[in-house]
Amino acid sequence: MDPSKNTRGVHIFVISNELEDSNSEDGKPKPPDVHIRMPRMVNTCPPGSSSLRLALVVLSIGAASHFLLFLDSVVDNLLPAAMPFFLSVYETKENANHAWEMLVSSRIYGLAIGCFIAVLLSHRHGRKLPVVVGTILDVIGVILTLLITYVPHGVTVATIGRLINGIGQGMVQTAGSVMLSELPPLNKRGTVLATLTMWACMGELGGMTISLDDFFGTPELWQWAMGFPLLVLLPALYIICHAPESPRYLFLENRENEARKAMSYYQSPADCKQSIEEILIEKQYTLQMVKEKIDENGNSSKKEKDTLWNTIIERLKDGKFTRALLIALFVQTFVHLDDWLWISYSTQIFENFGLSSGKAQTASLIMSLPQAVISVALLGCFDNFDRRTLLIVPTILSVIFGFLAIVFSSPGLSNLVPLFVIIPILATFDLSVAAISGESAYAIVPELFLANDKVLGSAIVGIVQNGFGGVLTNCLLTALTNHGISNVLVPFVAMNTIYAAVTYKWLPETNGKTPQEISRHFSPEFPGTNFYLYVKHKCSKIAAYLTAKPVLLNVISFIVQLVGCIFLLDFGVSIFKKIGA
Repeated sequence: MDPSKNTRGVHIFVISNELEDSNSEDGKPKPPDVHIRMPRMVNTCPPGSSSLRLALVVLSIGAASHFLLFLDSVVDNLLPAAMPFFLSVYETKENANHAWEMLVSSRIYGLAIGCFIAVLLSHRHGRKLPVVVGTILDVIGVILTLLITYVPHGVTVATIGRLINGIGQGMVQTAGSVMLSELPPLNKRGTVLATLTMWACMGELGGMTISLDDFFGTPELWQWAMGFPLLVLLPALYIICHAPESPRYLFLENRENEARKAMSYYQSPADCKQSIEEILIEKQYTLQMVKEKIDENGNSSKKEKDTLWNTIIERLKDGKFTRALLIALFVQTFVHLDDWLWISYSTQIFENFGLSSGKAQTASLIMSLPQAVISVALLGCFDNFDRRTLLIVPTILSVIFGFLAIVFSSPGLSNLVPLFVIIPILATFDLSVAAISGESAYAIVPELFLANDKVLGSAIVGIVQNGFGGVLTNCLLTALTNHGISNVLVPFVAMNTIYAAVTYKWLPETNGKTPQEISRHFSPEFPGTNFYLYVKHKCSKIAAYLTAKPVLLNVISFIVQLVGCIFLLDFGVSIFKKIGA
């Protein structure tokens, strides 16, 4: 190839380790030669279509993570069918409900644990290992859940199984989303990450469908509804086990030959060339970010062992990482909070408005259909739109739909239109726009971090999101019972309004940008530094003013002491009265 025609190639500067002869004119050693080596594409591409191989791995990771929301939506409709069995074990309905709550919530706790374990494994073993281990735990968890009616202490076994399943999903969700952001070429990255939301919508729809009376929603078959994910988990495990590691991770670990083979597995030769150029540029940028401090004698000043804890502390001290983390936490934790309401308790809400149990289940199923269709259709054009537009516009529409739901369910207007008609329609519209904003949020979060920070940042976001969701879902049913849907929707609409404003103000656009380009959006200063210095300056001025005015200081001191004496006197009199009584 003619080097003069290569206008886009990245030059890698390799400094020779051999020093030149010191017999130069000035008696000083010459600087080492700098050799230029071009990225070499080796023809190691396996037979078959790289697009098909990439699609299979992408779909497998999504099936082992976000599709398992199936297990959360299925339990919403299975309780009536499962209650006879639980009553036979626990005798009273109160104990049966408590056991069911533990069964349902154990997966949420497992998700948070799995996110943390993914950080531990990824820190030393890359992306693929935690994805494979997590998928195996998914399978084990589902199998244990299926034993609920067949073994002694089956509810305990199933609860442990759902906990294990949650741990597995948390691992795949964290390491898998990072891996998905690193496998495709830059122009397809958004579409690949958007498949996670597509799988989530399909899982929610599948859970609601399979739990109907026409399928497995009966007292004889209900336990088998929770085992349906095995049909997709087993093929996904096979595909993931045979797929290579993330090429970007291998490049960062200086395993160049493996990285090039892995790159040719996932991408076409044309895309490989451009992706390798981007990765090498990012690698140089990352090396500059983590470069050790060198003293004047050329010795490293770094003494601490590179443990995971030290790595986390060092990254949190970096303003670029911390600012990106705060934005990611806000974007993913608060994206369309209405999902927690409609997906978890839509059947109960529709029953409260006059629908029978069967019709409420059917309405919940119909409610989930449009969002599943939209999430699949959006994949074809996802990367043609700005991420911020796909996040902000649907959120604004959600505010409008939520406001209409509040208005129509208020006492003054509830008689104009039957609530069992208008509320399911508004909920359907709300979930439809949620499919769009959700795809954008799950694409944005991994893109905000540099390569070395993706796993840590995604794990922290996942832990916080699932912890917040667990607390929220535990409070929602009580809030709906005590305050009604119109009052419960008020804070949701308010939060969505704040969400749209904050993302418009502070979220950078990530579509089509490399990680280092996105990183330049964030200041290296630790967030809050300027505010702290401002407060400190104002406090210093106030203290200087008071010390310069001794009379004023004495008056303030006298007032504070007088208030304190009155409070203590009143407290003492109250105690004396209680003792006397």
